[in-house]
Amino acid sequence: VCSRATPSFSASMVFSNDCQPSRACQRPVTVNSLMCSAGRANGKYLPQRSPERETIWRSGPSRQAMPTVEADALESFARTALVEAGTPPDTAGAVASSLVDADLAGHTSHGVVRAPWYAEGVATGDVDPDAEPSVESAGPFAQIAGGAAFGQLVGRRAVETLIGAARDRGVAAVGIRDSGHLGRIGEWAERVAGEGLLFVSWVNLQGGAQRIAPHGSADRRLGTNPLTFAVPAFGALPFDPVYDGATSQVAHGKVIERDGSGECLPEAWTVTDSGAPVERATDFEAGEGALLPFGGRETGYKGFGLATMAELFAAVVGGGPVATDPDQAWRGNGAAFLAVDPAAFTTPEAVAAKVEGLAEHVRSADPIDGEGGDVPGDDRILLPGEKEHETRQRRLEEGIPVTGTVAGDLRDLAAEQGTEASLPEPLR
Repeated sequence: VCSRATPSFSASMVFSNDCQPSRACQRPVTVNSLMCSAGRANGKYLPQRSPERETIWRSGPSRQAMPTVEADALESFARTALVEAGTPPDTAGAVASSLVDADLAGHTSHGVVRAPWYAEGVATGDVDPDAEPSVESAGPFAQIAGGAAFGQLVGRRAVETLIGAARDRGVAAVGIRDSGHLGRIGEWAERVAGEGLLFVSWVNLQGGAQRIAPHGSADRRLGTNPLTFAVPAFGALPFDPVYDGATSQVAHGKVIERDGSGECLPEAWTVTDSGAPVERATDFEAGEGALLPFGGRETGYKGFGLATMAELFAAVVGGGPVATDPDQAWRGNGAAFLAVDPAAFTTPEAVAAKVEGLAEHVRSADPIDGEGGDVPGDDRILLPGEKEHETRQRRLEEGIPVTGTVAGDLRDLAAEQGTEASLPEPLR
């Protein structure tokens, strides 16, 4: 069963006003958990007070500090693992770099935790390690056939095509079909915004990997279909504002992170036929229940609407399929990427002034005590993309924390491949 022992109070625990006043919620949760008791809470909660929000409370002997690994060492291991799985070295390097970039940004669900899955995908044929994505049309509106190539190659080709076309024509759209897992879409958004362009994307899973239930149901019908937006700050901020989020309560990768850890899933994430949540990640991965759309039990129609639109936009622009039958198998990613050159409408200085003005206005809001930043005493209002920027700076200096579950998966992969010597020292 998942961990439910009642702990003594610590600064990294979360409480909900909906819980019995005599005790803390026994379900380990993160700041992403919105409420206790299957959506019946009043929505009040205390955020985790930890420098790393993905740090999760554990009880018993498994409760221990996570090892930290330097980014270069983690990237080297991921590259070695992918090469050993049959991936050409240059491709393996590009993929490993993307995975570690996700870890640096704090999105560990899309980081090296994916390396064993990618290696398995090569072995099963879901990923063609030798494939190269092909651009099927030129000009401001292009389609890219992924050919089951690694999504990191497809994503790079897509943004290169998009940036060039948007600069030439002012606006450009690139459709993607039959891609391997595109990874953290925020990476592609950051690249486009870094070139001074606005970015919007819609991603689907081509009818497979269905994890989200429609609002009011517990049957899996759609993928987690992320939406992503980015705006260049032109120096007004030390980062470009980027929003990148699944249309479910959480990305599926957040569930994968907890698979096998013995920790309960936060109740606000999932739903079963009875209306109760799925307790264990292992049960969810075995097919029990579904992810709730963004907004949860009360306002999930919003997330379901966004997921539906992402499903259709990605399919229409990318040329791939939509979900038509229940399907949990991996079918690849489809996507629609859009870029706009703000110079077609205004100047970089004007954009920077708008970004700066909005940032100052939003940050002037009085924070609710204890519900702000990532560390004790830090209650700042954070803009989209700011947490990723700060996390990256911190992890480049201090290293990337690796949970026990992920470390175990990486050790298992190294043992299977006979590459234990390539494991970073803290993980051995």
